[in-house]
Amino acid sequence: MMVWIVRRVEILGLLCALAACSSGSSTPSTNNGPNPSSTTVTLKLKGGPLYDMPVTLSRSISNGGPTGVIITLRTNHGGQVLFEALPSSGQLCVYSSMLVGGTLYRTSHCAQPFPGSYTLNYGPHVP
Repeated sequence: MMVWIVRRVEILGLLCALAACSSGSSTPSTNNGPNPSSTTVTLKLKGGPLYDMPVTLSRSISNGGPTGVIITLRTNHGGQVLFEALPSSGQLCVYSSMLVGGTLYRTSHCAQPFPGSYTLNYGPHVP
């Protein structure tokens, strides 16, 4: 019975690790500089822009999703959204997700200060 429980925990750990690998998120960058007043975020998949996809601006990413949501906008034909009137200080994050064949793919980036433009890429693992 104990071996079965240990095996199940190992399998669950492996599944969690695989889910983390598919997130496409990056390590946050931090320093004490001010945020720009606006930022343009370009959402791409395999080098091409993604149209009409939601991109969320938030204060952080927790449990794979945005927390402290500020606003969600949809990308234009160039795969871009323009976030204006950004908070002048503190960490900001951008997040997007899509469901493909029953699998949720996510990508995110957090920074302090946030750059004036950023390209948010879905990784090569997305079909």
